[in-house]
Amino acid sequence: MFIRFVQIAAMTDNDKEHRVRTIEAATSEKSHELRGVLLAFLGAACWGFSACCVSFLVDTQGVDVPWLACTRLFVAGLLFLAIAFVRDRDKFAVLVRDPALIRQLVAYTIVAIIMMQLGYMWGIKYTNPGTTLLLLELSIPMVFVVTCFRERRLPTGIEWISIALAAAGVVSIATQGNWGTIAISPIGLVCGLMSAVANAGYILIPVRLVRECGSYITNGVAMLAASLLLAPFARPWENPAALDATGWLVFAAIVLVGTMLAYVVFLQGVKDAGTVKASLIGVFEPVSGAILSALWLGTVFSTWDLIGGACIVSMMVLVALKK
Repeated sequence: MFIRFVQIAAMTDNDKEHRVRTIEAATSEKSHELRGVLLAFLGAACWGFSACCVSFLVDTQGVDVPWLACTRLFVAGLLFLAIAFVRDRDKFAVLVRDPALIRQLVAYTIVAIIMMQLGYMWGIKYTNPGTTLLLLELSIPMVFVVTCFRERRLPTGIEWISIALAAAGVVSIATQGNWGTIAISPIGLVCGLMSAVANAGYILIPVRLVRECGSYITNGVAMLAASLLLAPFARPWENPAALDATGWLVFAAIVLVGTMLAYVVFLQGVKDAGTVKASLIGVFEPVSGAILSALWLGTVFSTWDLIGGACIVSMMVLVALKK
């Protein structure tokens, strides 16, 4: 202790100032990292909560899936565009002037937004939030396959293991241990897989679009366009949902909490905590959906559901650690 005291006493003022700044920077970095972890957890929990809200509206309030998808996208799209107008208004011109970006936006709207919303919501309707969120994560090995095809290579060892875990998880959930039969709703399984394909498109399609126009403009324009494309089928002006006060509160929660808040806080969590930690925490999304589904909606999961879920969550952790 005495030696330590002498070392400190012998330091020049510049040395002391530099040390203080170093300690303050380290403390600030740890504080930001902790904030990022908490925000990433909150974002993942909000997405899990959103899935349960969809299940509540569809099963309890009798809401039609196209109506819910159309109105949710319309309101969320307007909110995203309002944020984009404040943050990135100069980038709207970039989108309008580039035909290649517009074509990419059209593909993103149809594949990633419309297919995602319909597959996700119908999957929840015919299975449950936890199962659909797990099936959604099969987009990860799908991205592996597309990436390997583009790069003309075979999957790496970790990618093979991830694909095997994903396949084992789907088989366990779909067959419930009765090999050769589909024990869950076939429609629900197909819709869950469709949402996974759409989520892979969500990851792969808009790379240049997001880089040049920003994520708020990309998602805001795509969501609003998707809602207009769905409008002739949903016809919300002719078929308004007969929601009670609780139903409207849950609908507001889907838009504000499950869409806007989840997106904003998770992005901030990635920025503060780093991609790897945020990706690991993102594993909590299907877990939170399953827990909330069991506690709020009374969903009962079988042993095979839990085994399949463990396989898929393990795959997600493995992929996050690989980063």
